[in-house]
Amino acid sequence: MSTPARRQYLRMKSQYPDAILMYQVGDFYETFDGDARIAARELQIVLTSRSYGEDDRVPLAGIPLHALENYVGKLVHRGYKVAICDQVGEVGRGIVERAVTRILTSGTLSEPNLLPTRQNNYLVAIAPSRSQTGLAAVDVSTGEFIVTWFAPSELPAALEAELQRLAPSECLVVEGSHPNSHQLPASTMTVTPCPPYFFEHEAARMRLCRLFGVQSLDAYGCAHSPQAIAAAGAIIAYLEKMNVALLSLLTGLRSYRTSSYMVLDAHTQRNLDLLQGSRSGTTQGSLLSVLDRTITPMGARQLRRTLTQPLLDLSQLEERFESVEELYESPALRSRFAICLQSLGDMERIVGRARQGSAVPNEVVALRDYLTIIPRLRELLQGCDTRLLAQLANELDPCPQVVELIGKSLARARAAGEPDDDERLIRAGFHAELDELIASISGSRRWIASLEAIERERTGIKSLKVGFNKVFGYYIEIRNAHLKFAPADYMRKQTLVNGERFITPELKEHEARILSATERIEEMERSIYADVLRQLSVYYPQLMMTAAAVARIDVLLCLAEVAAHQGYVRPTLEQGLGLEIVGGRHPVVEYTLDGDVFIPNDTRLQAGEVEQGERIVLLTGPNMAGKSTYLRQVALITLLAQIGSFVPARVARLGLVDRIFTRVGAEDDIASGKSTFMVEMEETATILHHATQHSLIILDEIGRGTSTYDGLAIARAVVEHLHTVTGARTLFATHYHELASMAGELPHLKVYTMQISDDMQGEIVFLHRVTPGCIGRSYGVHVAKLAGMPQSIVRRAEEVLRFLETGKDHAGVQLVFAQNGQPLEPAPYGLTLRNDEGKLVAEGNGHY
Repeated sequence: MSTPARRQYLRMKSQYPDAILMYQVGDFYETFDGDARIAARELQIVLTSRSYGEDDRVPLAGIPLHALENYVGKLVHRGYKVAICDQVGEVGRGIVERAVTRILTSGTLSEPNLLPTRQNNYLVAIAPSRSQTGLAAVDVSTGEFIVTWFAPSELPAALEAELQRLAPSECLVVEGSHPNSHQLPASTMTVTPCPPYFFEHEAARMRLCRLFGVQSLDAYGCAHSPQAIAAAGAIIAYLEKMNVALLSLLTGLRSYRTSSYMVLDAHTQRNLDLLQGSRSGTTQGSLLSVLDRTITPMGARQLRRTLTQPLLDLSQLEERFESVEELYESPALRSRFAICLQSLGDMERIVGRARQGSAVPNEVVALRDYLTIIPRLRELLQGCDTRLLAQLANELDPCPQVVELIGKSLARARAAGEPDDDERLIRAGFHAELDELIASISGSRRWIASLEAIERERTGIKSLKVGFNKVFGYYIEIRNAHLKFAPADYMRKQTLVNGERFITPELKEHEARILSATERIEEMERSIYADVLRQLSVYYPQLMMTAAAVARIDVLLCLAEVAAHQGYVRPTLEQGLGLEIVGGRHPVVEYTLDGDVFIPNDTRLQAGEVEQGERIVLLTGPNMAGKSTYLRQVALITLLAQIGSFVPARVARLGLVDRIFTRVGAEDDIASGKSTFMVEMEETATILHHATQHSLIILDEIGRGTSTYDGLAIARAVVEHLHTVTGARTLFATHYHELASMAGELPHLKVYTMQISDDMQGEIVFLHRVTPGCIGRSYGVHVAKLAGMPQSIVRRAEEVLRFLETGKDHAGVQLVFAQNGQPLEPAPYGLTLRNDEGKLVAEGNGHY
């Protein structure tokens, strides 16, 4: 038979069946039943049990109250939803009143210790329909709320690209819909099904209008997109359910179209290692790791957004170049900016938590200190010549009213050398009633502070101590050895292993006075502090505008610092279709070289209707010679130029690129049942369907996943189409050296190769230089040798290779091909010999 406490828990749990319920019991949060088993397994804590009536033992796992954030963070980051059920009533006789005060999911976190400092934590919602798909995203820690939408012709590539760019922690989808209908990429994000009414257009529109206090969404740029509104409205409904306080951060909605920026599909973002190194799985080895010299957390987050949304507007890019150049040319100015920024913390998230009412006093004090830096930062910007830097100066608001309010109200905001106000939270003089209450017990506190010295002298016990704890209150402690000297007026309060604790009538009187007033003081301080936060929230728009301006300043300074340290130059951008890079270098490879010199290379491409000029570079050459590095460096230099960065080259003159396509390598998509070759063909098809004259196309091997003739045929057809139909600037690396003959047929195609040389021992040396011409061998066996392949395998491979190239046995070694176990005559090079199952077989000094 269950107890009242058990029934209270079960009622609460029934309301949140899909969440792990953290149920406060005194100084612990406890989990029961299945939740307890999950918590014990995931958190590595003890699983025990508790009796709730005769023959009714329930699994139990608990965590201390003070450790809640740490443990909950682990659960949330592993995809669990956690409901926090707090004691909200007075502890006394009967069942303590409890209520769920918040629900935490991976996309709704605002606690600083649970969030990645240098990147956003997005919650997204997808609202699909036959005519349009809407995507909304929110970061509740910063208040950013954005929305976009896609036509059917843009799917699934555009949606996948945005999800790759945003890297959301959690994605809301319509409950009951087929998983594939959302075209969700494989990732670590939590997918949360939500009721269909969350996504209903009219209800969503009303939620947004109610939140922003408007009658129409015309001003937000999404009124004509019902699915964008549906997605944004679903986020509002979800936040209302999880933690309604988070809605206070959402003061606006920004609509955008991905076509307003250079398009970087998901494959390109991965292939170019923009935010994450393909080998490390972290920022190590990524372009971000090279660029990120930002100083503030909000600057780091802004850099990630800047890097994945290159601009198409030439005037905006010129503004960035001018600002970066001004900072680049003055190391002293950069140093002064850096000193200011080093004194600033995460204003954006602190302001957000203050708006929610969850900021702790130390954060608010820190905000005040940050704001005192803003006038100096603005002064530096006002002294700059470029328009963008001057504009940012106007967006910095030092908010003197906020500085004054915090300084007057919070004792912990005191300047160095000021008295500590007895560790008060609220400064003396700010609230008269609080001051009177504190003064009423100051005499008792002074009396207790002097009690230890008085009692030591009275009793002669030098080890006597006066102390306090929350359970037993004030006490006088005497060790066992001196108990015989305890005065008669000492009343025993607690027995310890090594001594006794006592109280006196007078101490008890002072204790009662202090404890009664202290409870009232703490209650009053909490109320006053909450009111201070409410007053600060009035300045939320100005504070967030200032934080955003600081982030943009940080990014510009970062780009200037990288340019200065890495020897980058200012590129020239134009509306044309050309691309000229002299002495180009791969920014990531160059950055990671340990004392070695990166070999620069030139690139010249010209798209569009021109009589002369290289529209396509067909790049041949051995394995390991640097083809992939060269291809990627051209793409990365182009991308860097269009975020307003200087570039790793001696000269760079570039026509604006509307999107960069890359097809580099391929893997099986086992989940979708697709082979390597199918994945390769799908990626290539996407490029052929969506590329324009203004695109930059990087193709590293086409057709290798099938037979030689099929692959060669497909590769040739793709090159012909790109040359004659698409007309885009293209770099095409291949091991099909037969394609080199196309240079005589296609006027805008030129063949280049990666130069190699022989050393004194006859070994191949890769020079990593791009030169005109074609090398007809891949030197794959040589690469296998460099990779540490066993010598016996290398020798055997050389024998097989000589036979395949010449059709003759060498050095007395017999090499015979066989089909179904029957020897065949040697075949001419290029003929694929297969058995009945389509497999190539050969037999000689072993079976292959």
